[in-house]
Amino acid sequence: MIRKGYSDGPFGQLHWRMLEPAGKVSQPDLFCLHPAPFSGLAFTGIMPHLAQGRRIIAPDYPGHGGSDAFKTEPSIEEYAAAIEAVIADLSANAAVDLMGFHTGNLVAVEIGLSVADRVRRLALVDVPAFDPKTRDKYRGAMSKPLEITPEMQCLEAAWDRGMTKRLASQGPDRSFDMFVEQLRHGKNMNAAFHAGFSYDVDGKLPQVAHPTLILASQSALLEATHRASKLIPTAKLVERPDIARAVLDEAAAITASEVLMFLDKEDP
Repeated sequence: MIRKGYSDGPFGQLHWRMLEPAGKVSQPDLFCLHPAPFSGLAFTGIMPHLAQGRRIIAPDYPGHGGSDAFKTEPSIEEYAAAIEAVIADLSANAAVDLMGFHTGNLVAVEIGLSVADRVRRLALVDVPAFDPKTRDKYRGAMSKPLEITPEMQCLEAAWDRGMTKRLASQGPDRSFDMFVEQLRHGKNMNAAFHAGFSYDVDGKLPQVAHPTLILASQSALLEATHRASKLIPTAKLVERPDIARAVLDEAAAITASEVLMFLDKEDP
C-alpha cells in the first residue's frame, strides 16, 4: 500500500508518497521526481513495478500536490534543495538513486550536482534538454501564471493536458485524477514549466559524473532526449520504440524493467 507523509523543507512542508517492497529492503531508496505541472501522483502506476527490494518515494515539489504553496517563478535549484531535505529526512545518510521524468530529470541532475555523495545512480526518462532558443520559446509560451476567470475556458489547456491527451491510454478515471492534480496549484499551475525552461541544461548536464541511464520513448521529447545523452558524459542511452505513450502507466512494466536493470547492475 502506498502511504503518504510530510517532511520539513527550506520552503515549507513537502508531501510525499512511499511504497515499501513486499520483502526485505536490499537496495537503495529510489526517489521519483515528477513532471510539470503534476506531482508525485504521476508515479503511482509504476511504483509497484519499481518496488523490488527497495523503497520507492515520490515527493511533490514546493507548490505542487500536497506540498506547501510556493512562488510563481521558482527554479530547478530550489526544487532540488527541497527534495534534498526529503532525502535527508527519509533516507538519513544513505546514498539513494534518483529517477526523473520530463522536468523531474532536471531536478535529479541538480540534486546529483548539489549533493553528489548522496546519489548513487540517475535514471532519466524522456529528458527536456532543449537548446537555449527552444527553452526561451517554451518558457514564454508555457510558464505564464494561470488566469482564473469565471468562464470554463480558462481550464481548456489543463483539460487537454490532463484528460484529452490521456484518455486512450489511461482511461477516464486516471486522466481525471491527473487533470485535477494540476488545479491544486491555482494560478501557479505552470510554475514548474518556468523552472524547467529556465534551467541551464547546456551548462549543467556535462557536469554529471554519476552512472546515468537515459531512457528514450517515442515521444515529442525524443530529439531532446538524444541531445541529453550527448551532453552527459556518463550517459547510457536506451531507446524503446515500443513505448509510444503513457510511459509511467500503460508502459509502466516496460519502463520499470529498464530502470531496474540499470539500477541493479553491479558496478565494474
